[in-house]
Amino acid sequence: MDYRSSKPTVHANHVQFQLLLMRIAFFRSLLPIATLILAAYTPVRSQDIYGKGIQEIRLELPYPDWDTKLDSLKTVNPESRLSGTAFVNGTRYDSVGVRYKGNSSYFRSRKDTSRKLPINVKLNYRLREQQLKGGQNTLKLSNAFLDPSFVRDPLAYSVIRRYMPAPACNFAKVFINKDFYGLYVNTESIDEVFIKKHFGTTAGFLVKCDPDNWKRVRSQSGCPKGENASLMYLNDSPGCYDAFYEVDDPASWKPLINLVKILNKEPEKIESVLNIDQTLWMHALNNVIVNLDSYTGSLSHNYYLWIDSTGVAHPLIWDLNMAFGGWRRDFSFNSMTDLELIEYSPLAEFSNAKRPLISKLLRTPLYRKMYLAHIKTIVTDFLSSGQWLTESEAMMKEIDPWVKKDSLKLYSYEHFKNALDSTMVIGPDKIIGLRQLMERRSKYLLRHPALSKPQPTIAKVKHTVQENNLLVSAEVGSADTAWLYYRKDKMYAFARVPMNDSGQNGDATAGDHIFSAVIPRTDAKHYYIVGENAEAAALYPERASYEFIKVE
Repeated sequence: MDYRSSKPTVHANHVQFQLLLMRIAFFRSLLPIATLILAAYTPVRSQDIYGKGIQEIRLELPYPDWDTKLDSLKTVNPESRLSGTAFVNGTRYDSVGVRYKGNSSYFRSRKDTSRKLPINVKLNYRLREQQLKGGQNTLKLSNAFLDPSFVRDPLAYSVIRRYMPAPACNFAKVFINKDFYGLYVNTESIDEVFIKKHFGTTAGFLVKCDPDNWKRVRSQSGCPKGENASLMYLNDSPGCYDAFYEVDDPASWKPLINLVKILNKEPEKIESVLNIDQTLWMHALNNVIVNLDSYTGSLSHNYYLWIDSTGVAHPLIWDLNMAFGGWRRDFSFNSMTDLELIEYSPLAEFSNAKRPLISKLLRTPLYRKMYLAHIKTIVTDFLSSGQWLTESEAMMKEIDPWVKKDSLKLYSYEHFKNALDSTMVIGPDKIIGLRQLMERRSKYLLRHPALSKPQPTIAKVKHTVQENNLLVSAEVGSADTAWLYYRKDKMYAFARVPMNDSGQNGDATAGDHIFSAVIPRTDAKHYYIVGENAEAAALYPERASYEFIKVE
């Protein structure tokens, strides 16, 4: 027997193993705390608020007189907000900022003692990391002013998104302090998140072309008389424009005024400062859907300009609750009849010097032909097929139960049920039915002489890489001229060069209707083609420039 020790021998590796187990247990005990800390710094994101279905937004405002406070802020400082809590499809957002928004939709509704007012919610008002699943941080909720159907906004955006960048739009049931405030139209904001999504960059400047302070517009003094956000040239001073255009960065004024000067004084240089084709799509869409609460109509507003890093402006349509003839004031502020809305000319404002973004552009034959081709595309692609009606009826069926429950809606449930087929006189307003307008308008446009000219045909479009150049060719029938539009990145507008059928500059055989052009390979990631004859133009792809051919 060994009397030196009666204790068992403890090996060093066993001690280390025990210490390891103790450390694991310790760190496991810290895991819940670490998870909470991490969660505190993880951006809050809800499901896609602009996806399918009716969304749910609950606001908690800890003030018994929150409505009065929001009214006061709207009058004294329209950008000020009340702090509260928002639940977006069940996801909680703390310290959000809430304010009323809008002009006519707020002031007219409030004047009529309505409690259902348009709302703007800033999710990252205090907590900068809070955002929606898509990165958006602002909710814009409209009260369907002058739209008993509720669908003018989402339907118009659905049309527009086929041809140019435009916000997503759907519906949301809104509760404030647990009370149901009704069904709202929920529209994606045009901001740097939107610009990043569509153009792949946050560089450049965003200009809101919509006077928020109409009193200031009317009292503008010491400057030539302006015409709202019409891009008329006044002088070189930003002070004469700041009542009509809203900018976040004062550096925006230089490229904006440069655009205005070139548009009005040197329109032959306009391609250097304006995305022409996107502008023509904007005019065509506003015209086809009779969106007179826009650049086109009496107030010349409700659009944005995103000015890219090269100084080129890209127009974006905004605020469509009065599309489809909901606003019926023409340029002279006269109230239009139902028939005048139905037969609104595709060349309206063609000679109007106070709408230079229309009159200056359409004076150029190529631009005018492309614009008319766009109108024809919209009518044949979306209207005459009846797709617009299928979509609007589906929307109205989905929202019907919530419209019925909405005791604060601006119009009656019967108005909603009749909104497709009847012109309704509601107070001082006459609101034409959607089907009543668009079925007859579609037929009118298809028969219009300006849209009945024989267009070129474009086929067999192809490209090949030749060393450092790109050769593009196409068979263009019934055409005198063809143009190749190209760009190297989606953040830029398309430039153009002539294609030729002369047997030179990449063209194989003269007179065979195969038009060709050669450009540097590094300049062309995307392209499309325009064929032109004496009377009309055609594009390939037809929805260009929103659709285009990629160079792999």
